[in-house]
Amino acid sequence: MTAQLIFIGTRRPDSDDDYTAYRTVAGPLLGAAGGRPIGQYQHIDDLAGEDGPQVVGVFEFPNEAAVRSLIESPEYQAVVAHRDSAFEKLNIILAAAPPAA
Repeated sequence: MTAQLIFIGTRRPDSDDDYTAYRTVAGPLLGAAGGRPIGQYQHIDDLAGEDGPQVVGVFEFPNEAAVRSLIESPEYQAVVAHRDSAFEKLNIILAAAPPAA
């Protein structure tokens, strides 16, 4: 069963260097782990609730194990400090579609 990795975040102001350092490494790692971009989205407006994220990204992977292997890999862990400095709020969610009824 495929798995989706969903990023929902708000960047810190003046975090361009950390954001670039993170994306430069994390982007290729996503692809190498079998991740396929489904969509990357920018916030337009909060229609319900407040303080919505600036960015949302959805990637599909062959399975849950591929996502966990990526996130736990030494290569990904090496850029976590840049990720954490680049975002003031960030959720990374592992999800899967429910089985068909």
